[in-house]
Amino acid sequence: MVPRVGRSLVAQRSIARAVVLCYHSIHPNKGFASASPRLFASHLDWLAENCDVVSLEQLVRRAAGSTHADSGRPAVAITFDDGYADNYEYALPLLATRNLTAAFFLTTGLIEKESDVLARTQMLRRSGYEDIRPLEWEHVRSLHSAGMEIGAHTWSHPNLAGLSREAAYDELRTSKDVIEQRIGAPVRSLAYPFGKPKRHFTDETVALAEELSYDYACAILFRAVQRGDSKLMIPRFFVTNDTIETLRDKVIGAWDVLGAWQERSPLWAARLVSPEDFEV
Repeated sequence: MVPRVGRSLVAQRSIARAVVLCYHSIHPNKGFASASPRLFASHLDWLAENCDVVSLEQLVRRAAGSTHADSGRPAVAITFDDGYADNYEYALPLLATRNLTAAFFLTTGLIEKESDVLARTQMLRRSGYEDIRPLEWEHVRSLHSAGMEIGAHTWSHPNLAGLSREAAYDELRTSKDVIEQRIGAPVRSLAYPFGKPKRHFTDETVALAEELSYDYACAILFRAVQRGDSKLMIPRFFVTNDTIETLRDKVIGAWDVLGAWQERSPLWAARLVSPEDFEV
């Protein structure tokens, strides 16, 4: 229903848009994989043919109007959350062979194999260790050397909106500090766990990100990036085994009506429609 309504709204509209896609796992048979390697490859091929695939930093500048887009095609940035080993094993080769870039946001306690974070991740994913097996730091450094952006995704992947100011500060600070120490490079970007505004992060969270010198931060909101958006609340689309038609609909704007509802609906209505958003 949403794409059908949305398609009628985007008919004849210019598609010079800025869109951020959020993947998690790329794997042949994981239950929670965002795409299989074959499907991800078809996504990349479609994006390369029909869009300008750019870094997240470039997209933020383009959406803000500080760089000019000549092609008239949508600008798309690819991102990954959490830090699963399959990002290195499957996603990186597919990106590299097409000379495409992506940003990888790491749950740092997962990469450090901290027992509580491993257990929490397995609980959230309803999976065993092998399915949530994290990247090794040598893999992270290889991603960085290959030109991929490395960003923070907190230490333990909490719902930041439910934490005290001090606890949220520690989650954002520790993740950034550990990654910088491990890769020897500054971390400028952040993705809020779960990612939906007012449900999973608040204005106070955004202020903390700014205080900790994050230049930009990603949310989950099903619409394109708009010129007036805060760099610390960049909307992204989840990708969940999308067909090429669904991917296209997200890129051209057919799903933006859902993003508008997510932004404007009162919390009581959101709780009725998406109770799972309030259970993490």
